[in-house]
Amino acid sequence: MTSDRILVLAGSVRRGSVHGLLARHAAATIDSAGRECLRVDLADFEMPLYHGDLEAEQGVPGAAYRLAELVGDSGALLIASPEYNGAVTPLLKNTVDWVTRIDIGVLRDTYIGLMAASPGRLGGTRGLAMTRTWFENMRLIVHDDELSMPRVGEHIDPSTSGFDSEASAVIDDYVNGYVSGFDEYCQGVPSPD
Repeated sequence: MTSDRILVLAGSVRRGSVHGLLARHAAATIDSAGRECLRVDLADFEMPLYHGDLEAEQGVPGAAYRLAELVGDSGALLIASPEYNGAVTPLLKNTVDWVTRIDIGVLRDTYIGLMAASPGRLGGTRGLAMTRTWFENMRLIVHDDELSMPRVGEHIDPSTSGFDSEASAVIDDYVNGYVSGFDEYCQGVPSPD
């Protein structure tokens, strides 16, 4: 059986990022369910823009090795990421590019969940679709459902700087469904020997 730890990260490191808030909320929901969860801030894993010449000259950054170890020791990866021009964020793409240079299979058997929020009416759905397609093209396992939160600014409670009760319930419902999906997935994954 794979590890039951769930790694949670945001595809944005901007201060005040709603996706950082979304990742923190999801991690708290997982923790409150008594599950092992590790919230990772990609700002702690700074890596240059990937290209082959840089890798040949300087090698893989130490941050990529540290993150690859955390990913490899987790059975699930829950990502809260914005869309940039309707696509995957450069930070998320670059992070996966570097981590998979260490071990192309580091994400194999990792149960991936996708969340996005947006001030607009689409809620990050275009970025979610691109991210899903990208991971599925890598033959990775992505949870059937995604969380899309349109008009997210309307759901931030100014008194707490967190999500309002309506948005919190939606996030909690998604996260609990994701964790259930992960549990079902784990029951069908053979133990690595």
